[in-house]
Formats: sequence, C-alpha cells, structure tokens
Amino acid sequence: MNQQPIYEEKTSYRVLLTRKNRMMKIIENGFILLGLFLLLVFFEWRSMTFIIGFVILIIFILFVIPFLYLLMFHPRYILYNDRLVVQIGNRTDSIPISEIKHSQDLPYYFQIRGKRTPLLVSDECLEHLNLQLEVIKRGWNS
Repeated sequence: MNQQPIYEEKTSYRVLLTRKNRMMKIIENGFILLGLFLLLVFFEWRSMTFIIGFVILIIFILFVIPFLYLLMFHPRYILYNDRLVVQIGNRTDSIPISEIKHSQDLPYYFQIRGKRTPLLVSDECLEHLNLQLEVIKRGWNS
C-alpha cells in the first residue's frame, strides 16, 4: 500500500457555495423557512418590504451557511493510489477506490458503498479522482 498521497485538498469556501451535501441543504432550508415565518409576523404578505426582506434573507443564508460549515467541520480530502480519505470534523473515513463509482447526474456525486454521496471538492480534485478510478478500472496500477 502506497502511503504517498496523489492529491490533497481542503475544501474551499468557493466550492461550498456551489456544492452542498444533504446536511447543508437541510440547514439552509430550515433557516429559510424560519426566516420566512419571522418575516410573515412583522410584514404584510406580498408587500415590497416583505419581498425585499425575504430576498436579503435568502442571499444572507446562502452565503453564511457554507462559511459556518467550513469553520465548524474543516472538510479535507486525501486521495491515495488505493483509497480516498475523507475528514469532516472529527470523523475520518477511508474509502477504497474500488467502492467508488460514478453517479449519473452531477460530476461531484459518486456512488460510495452503494450510497449516492457528494464530494465537496474542486474540479481539479475530481479530475485526479476520475483518473485514479480509470487506472483501477483498467488495471493500470503504477
């Protein structure tokens, strides 16, 4: 087993703005609904102040939640020849490359251990992972 990493990445804020996992989506939607109900208490439905407040609330939430996620969990991905190590918060998961398959929809979604999972990584990291998947698939271990 080769201990030299092929690629290592700490997830950036820019990546988290566009790529979200299930937990981030649930938290964002929860805060949006909470904010909507709070705005309904203070402003009349369909008034200009309600609409402007709601748009500002959504923009604020969509930019703040990824920042908080990054501060709290510090996601990090390390790709080796035979495995992908995912560190999110205090949890570390080592996934053999043989258990990672492409998902059909978005390029950052993969079937990992039979479960559709987003990898919150840059396109460059995805290129390295796809290359390593192809190496394993074709048996070109170097």
